[in-house]
Amino acid sequence: MLKRIHNRLGTAGLVVAVVALVAAVAGTAFAAGGLTKQQEKQVKKIAKKYAGKQGPQGAPGPAGAQGPKGDQGPKGDQGPKGDNGERGLRGEAGPAGPTETELPPGKTEAGVWSFRGIGQAQYYANIAPPLRVTFPPSLVGNAANDPEHCGGTIAEPAPARGWMCLYRNETENAVRTGDALPVAVGEHGLGYVLVFEPGVAAEESWANGVWAVAAPCPIDPETELELEEC
Repeated sequence: MLKRIHNRLGTAGLVVAVVALVAAVAGTAFAAGGLTKQQEKQVKKIAKKYAGKQGPQGAPGPAGAQGPKGDQGPKGDQGPKGDNGERGLRGEAGPAGPTETELPPGKTEAGVWSFRGIGQAQYYANIAPPLRVTFPPSLVGNAANDPEHCGGTIAEPAPARGWMCLYRNETENAVRTGDALPVAVGEHGLGYVLVFEPGVAAEESWANGVWAVAAPCPIDPETELELEEC
C-alpha cells in the first residue's frame, strides 16, 4: 500500500501520509498538537524505509542566450598610412677636424729610436715622426749635451720649439757622428737618420732611447719674430 501511495504522491506526500497515519493510530489530533518525539522517530523510520533511492541526475538544460555587450563597441578596421613628412633643413657645416698630416704649430710629438749590430763600420737609427714637420731638420740636439734646447727627461721630454731632441736610454760600443741626416720631400720633413760608429768594430754595438720634436710658432710679419704663443 505504501508503495502505491509513494508512486502517486512522491516522497514528500508519503511522509505526510505516514505522519497522518501515525497520528491517527496514536489517537492524537495531528493539527492540534503535532507529534511526540517517539512519533517523529517512527515517521522518520517508516519514511526512510519506503522513500527509495535517489534517481539519476537529469540532463543539463540548454545554454542561455549571451547577454548584451558592454559600452565598448566592436574593433574598427586599420586606417590608411599617413603621408611622409617634409625633409628637414640641412645643418651648418662643423669646424674642420684636427690635422692628420702635419704637426701643428707649438705642438710636440715623440717616439722611440734604436739600433743593434756587430761587425759593421757604421750603424743607422731611423726616426720617422707620424706627423710631418716643416722647420729645418738640421736642428737636432742631444739632451745630455744641450739642456737649453732639450729639456725634460726621457720619461717627459720637453724640447724647445723648432728643435728635435734625442734622449738616450742605453748605449754600448756606439758613438754618434755628425748631425742627423734629413729625409724630406719638398718642404716637408719625413724623418731623420742618425749615424753611429762602433768603438771596437768586432764587438756588438747598440743604442736606444726617445726622440721628441716641437713645432715652432708662426713668424709675426711686423716684428719678423716667432710668436710667443700659438
